[in-house]
Amino acid sequence: MKLIFGILLVGLWTLKASESARPRRSVKEADLDIYSFNVDCKVTSRYAHTVMVSRVANRANVSKEVTFDVELPKSAFISNFSMTMEGKTYVGVVKKKEEAKQQYDQAVARGESAGLVRVSGRKMEEFKVSVAIAAHSKVTFELTYEELLKRNLGNYDIVIKVSPQQLVKNFKIDVDVSESQGISFLDVQGKFLTQELKNAIQKTVTEDKAHISFAPTIDQQRKCPECQESILDGEFIIKYDVKREMSIGNIQIVNGYFVHYFAPVHMPRIPKNVVFVIDRSGSMYGKKIQQTREALLKILQDVNEEDSFGLITFDHSITPWKNKLVKATPTMIAEAKEFVNTIRDSGATDINGAVLEGVKILRIAKEERQVPERSVSIIILLTDGDPTTGVTNLEQIQSNVKTAIKEQFTLYCLGFGFDVNYNFLEKMALENGGVARRIYEDSDSALQLQDFYEEVASPLLMDVELQYLNNEVSSVTQSRFKFFYNGSEIVVAGQITDNDLDFLTTDIKAESVESALILTTKSPIANKDKISEKQQYIFGDYIERLWAYLTIQQKLSKTVTASEEDKKKLQEEALKLSLSYNFVTPLTSMVVTKPEDEGRNQSMVADKPQEGEAHEDDIDGNAYQYFSRSSARHHPMALPGLSGPPGPYYDAVQTYRGNRFWKNSVSIPRPTFRTAKYLRRLPETAPTLTIATVHLLTMPPAPTFITRHVNIYPQDPKFIIPVPSRMHSLCFDVSVSAGTILQLIHDPDSGITINGKTDDAGKIMFQAFSIKYKDQYKVTVGLENITLHTVEDSSDQNWSWKSVQHSADKISLSLVKKNVMKIIFDNKVIKIMLLKSPGPFLWLNVQLGNFSSSSSGLLGQFAKGVSYEEKMVSLNNPSRIELQGHDLDVISKLETDYGNSSKIKVRCFVVDSNGDGLIDGPLSRYIMTDLFEGS
Repeated sequence: MKLIFGILLVGLWTLKASESARPRRSVKEADLDIYSFNVDCKVTSRYAHTVMVSRVANRANVSKEVTFDVELPKSAFISNFSMTMEGKTYVGVVKKKEEAKQQYDQAVARGESAGLVRVSGRKMEEFKVSVAIAAHSKVTFELTYEELLKRNLGNYDIVIKVSPQQLVKNFKIDVDVSESQGISFLDVQGKFLTQELKNAIQKTVTEDKAHISFAPTIDQQRKCPECQESILDGEFIIKYDVKREMSIGNIQIVNGYFVHYFAPVHMPRIPKNVVFVIDRSGSMYGKKIQQTREALLKILQDVNEEDSFGLITFDHSITPWKNKLVKATPTMIAEAKEFVNTIRDSGATDINGAVLEGVKILRIAKEERQVPERSVSIIILLTDGDPTTGVTNLEQIQSNVKTAIKEQFTLYCLGFGFDVNYNFLEKMALENGGVARRIYEDSDSALQLQDFYEEVASPLLMDVELQYLNNEVSSVTQSRFKFFYNGSEIVVAGQITDNDLDFLTTDIKAESVESALILTTKSPIANKDKISEKQQYIFGDYIERLWAYLTIQQKLSKTVTASEEDKKKLQEEALKLSLSYNFVTPLTSMVVTKPEDEGRNQSMVADKPQEGEAHEDDIDGNAYQYFSRSSARHHPMALPGLSGPPGPYYDAVQTYRGNRFWKNSVSIPRPTFRTAKYLRRLPETAPTLTIATVHLLTMPPAPTFITRHVNIYPQDPKFIIPVPSRMHSLCFDVSVSAGTILQLIHDPDSGITINGKTDDAGKIMFQAFSIKYKDQYKVTVGLENITLHTVEDSSDQNWSWKSVQHSADKISLSLVKKNVMKIIFDNKVIKIMLLKSPGPFLWLNVQLGNFSSSSSGLLGQFAKGVSYEEKMVSLNNPSRIELQGHDLDVISKLETDYGNSSKIKVRCFVVDSNGDGLIDGPLSRYIMTDLFEGS
C-alpha cells in the first residue's frame, strides 16, 4: 500500500510517536529517544544557510511512528532534506509542483491513501515528515534552508525555533556570522532563556566575525530539578547589525556574481504626509476596534512634528476627522486622540470610497502646497473584510485607486485577520508602490500595527536608483526603489558579464530632503574577491545563491500585478531558477521517496504556501475531512450556531469502527494551522477506517488489505457550542415536527431576534431564517430569496442569492461569497450560509459573545457562557460530564461544522434527548408559531 502525504511549511520542532501495532493504545514517549538535535547556522554577509539534524532512537520492541516537525522562517527556501535509516539515505528531489501534484492525484485515482497539508503561521512555516522506524533502530533527519536576512528597524534577526518536548542528551545550536563590513553589535535573546540557560550560551565576537554556541546540559533543560519536561520552548534569536561608513554602501563579488548592500546613515529624514484610513465597520467589533484605537493612540504619539497627517474612518459612510492635512503639533495630536477615542464599529464596508477620500486629501494638500515639495505622501489602509457597499467589484476598486493615485502617492494595506481578501489588498498595494501586511488577531495586534508604522515612519531618501553599466553586468535584480526608510536596507545582486573586468562601476541617484543625491564608485574586483575568500569557511558560492533567491522572490512578487502573458513568463523564469538551485518555492515541491517492503514506495511531498492562499485547502470530493482544533489566536473560528471563544485545539488520530471514533494518540497543541485531513480506504479484512492527522501517521499495511473506495455520507447538522479551555465542544440536536419554527436567539438589549424554520423531516436543516431588528427591520432569508422589510414605510426589497447588496442606517446586507450572506445590525454580524449537502438548507453563523448575557433562545442562552467538568471520558462511550451542578451522559464523537466552508470536523460531547440537561427548560419553550414571533 503506497501512502503519499503532504508536508507544508508552521509548528514547533518536536517528535511524536504512535504504536503501529496497537492503534488504540497511547504511546509512551520515553520509547522514542531524541538523543541528538543540532542546528548549524552560518551567515555570510546577511545570507543564512541553516542545517538542522535530529537523531532519534526507537528503544521499544515494536515499530514506532516518528514525526520530524520544525519551524523555519517564512522568507526561507528549503534546499535539502534527507532521512537516513538502516544505513541508507533518502534525499529529497525538487520537482515542478504540477508533477508532484500529478503523482499525488495518481495515487488517489488508484484508490491509495493520500494527503496534502498546507499550513502557515505569522512569521514561521512548518516542515513536517512522519516515518515508521523499526524496533531498536535509529533515524537521522537533516533539513537545510536558506534565506537572505532582512534588515528591519536597524538590525538583522536570526530566528531558530525549538521545542523538543523532551530532554535531549546532545542538544546544540551553533551560529557563525561573517560580515566583511564589521559587526557593530550582536545580542542573543529568547523568552524561554532563564539565567541558568543563559549560562549555557557562549558568545565570541571579533571585528567581522561572531560565533554563538548554545548547548544546555540535561539538567539545564529541566523545568525543575526533578522534572522530566524540557524548558526549551520558544524562539532563540540573534540580533545584530553591521558597521556602515561608506555612503555608497558595500559591494561584494564572488565567482562572477555581485551583491550591493546600500543603507546610508546620518541622513536627515524627509517630512511625511500620512493619511490613516481606518475600517470601523461592524465586523471590527470587540477586540479589533479596541486594539486599533490603542495602536492609533500610540502611533499619534510618535508622529514627528515635521509631518502632516489626516484620519479617515469608514463603514458604509466616510468620516474624515478633518477635510485636510494638519501639522502634527501637540494641539492637533491631542485633538486627534480625542477623535480616535470616539471610533465605534458599525455598518458595512466601503473601501473604495474611503481610499479615494484619502487620495483626495493628499492631492489637495499637494496642489495647494500645504506640504513641503520634498516630502513623502502615503496612505495606510487598515481593514478586516471585503467591500460590502459602494463599489464592491474588487478589480474596479483596484482600477479606481490606481487611476486616482497616478503614482504620486504610496498605498500600504494592512489586512486585519483572515476574513480579509489578502490577494486583493496585496495587488492594490503593489500597484501603488506599497506593500500589504497581514495583522494577526492576537493579544499583540496593537503592537503589530505600531511596528509597521515604525518601519515607514522615517523616510530618508526618495526615488532611489542603483545603476550599473550594461556591458559589465546582466540579470540584475530590482534596482529602483521608491523610498529608503531608516533602519532598512536596499539589496541588489547580479551577474558580471565581462570576465576581464577590473572594476565594477556603480552610480547611485536619489532625492534627499535637501537636494538630488548622486554617488559614483568603482569597486576593484580583485580586492573584493580577496575579501570574500576570507569567508569561504562559511559556504561557497553564497552570492550566486543569494542572487537566485532574490530573483525568485522578486519575480513571484511581480506576478501579482502582471498581465496573464507576463505572469506566465515570470513564473517560468522563477520555476527554472527554483529547480536549478533546488529551492522549494511556491512553484516547486520536494519529493522524498523511501522504498518500503515488497517493492512499494512511500512518497512525501513538501510544498511552500503563500500568504494569500486559502487556509482551508481544496480537497478531493471523495475524501473525508477532519479538522484538528488549534488555538484560535490566528484564525477566528466560525462554528455553526455559535462562534464563541473556542478552547485549546488538538490534533489526533482517529480510528472509526462501526459508528464510533476512537482516539489513537494526541499530539501537542499547535499554535496555528488550518488543514485538510484525508481518509484511509477501508480494508476488506477489518471494518476500520483511519483518519490521518496533520502529521499523517502511517501504520504498516497488512498484507491482506484490499483497497476499495469508501463513501462516507454527510452527517445531519448539530448545534455546536464551543467551550473555553475545553477540548470538546458541546453539541446537540432537536427532534421536532416538519416545518417547526424555533427561536434561536432573542437579545432584548440589542433588539435582535433570530428564528429558524426546520425542514420537512423536522431536522435543523433550516429552510428559512427570520431576523428582526427592534421595530425597524425584518429580514427573511430563504433557499432562493431574501427579503428586507422596512417597518417605517412598510416597504419590501427582494434579492436572489446571486445578488444581495444593501446599506442603510444601522443595517447592511451583502454576499461575502456566493453562498454566504452577511447581515450587520449596528455591530452585530450575522452570517447565513446556503448549503447543498446533505440537502439544500440554510445554516446560521454568529459570534454569540457579541450578544448580551440576557439573551435567550436555543442558542442565545449560551451568550453568558457555559462550562463543564469531565467526570469520565470513555473511548467506548458513553462519557460523563458535570454540567450546571448535575451529571450528564454524553457521547464523544466528531461532528461536522457546517458553519465553515470546508465542513470541518470538531470534537464534541453530544447531548441527546433534545439537549435535555443542557438547554434551559423543555424544548417546547423555544417553539414559535410564526417566523417573527417571540420578539
